[in-house]
Amino acid sequence: MAIEQENLPAISGEAGLETPDEVLVVAAILGDFAAFDELVSRYRPAVVRAAQAIVGRDDAEDVAQDALLLAFKALPSIEDPQKFAAWLSVIARHRALRFTSRESVRRRGRVELDELLLENLGSLARPFFDEEDEELARALENVPADYAIVLKLHFLDEMPLKRIAAFLGLPLSTVKWRVHRAKKLARREIELLRGEKWKERKRFLN
Repeated sequence: MAIEQENLPAISGEAGLETPDEVLVVAAILGDFAAFDELVSRYRPAVVRAAQAIVGRDDAEDVAQDALLLAFKALPSIEDPQKFAAWLSVIARHRALRFTSRESVRRRGRVELDELLLENLGSLARPFFDEEDEELARALENVPADYAIVLKLHFLDEMPLKRIAAFLGLPLSTVKWRVHRAKKLARREIELLRGEKWKERKRFLN
């Protein structure tokens, strides 16, 4: 069924109201670069985190770029625009696993980016949050991945819990619980790290 663009809700929406993903998806399919740029802004941190869990931090950016570009090209094939987040999550994991498979044979070169997309989709070129806090980064390495990713997305990437739940395909209550649990686990790991540093310092002083 053809979609008439003039019948779509305004992308900007009323003040304080966020445009639903599905409205942005339909607008992007109809050629609105700004609509897809907004989707990228919302979910790019999650795509990077998902890739990082599979390929590691060094290659996560390349895989994320690849996944987002593929999502843009495949957008007209999406069956349910309301499930865009879960659809994008599948693409991100697929590209990361494919990258890992190729890496086992040979080192993959950097993903070539479409210059036109880079000019119109500024969010594709933005770096994700860089954990400069070495203590926190080390602590999160020791937190189970399922808990660490929700903590990173919510507090480091400032991603709403509902959006995290949609991307991970989890109930909102589960995401809230994992954030709560992850905070406790991270706090414990930080305390352990600080204890180790103090022991090392005492040995040095003695």
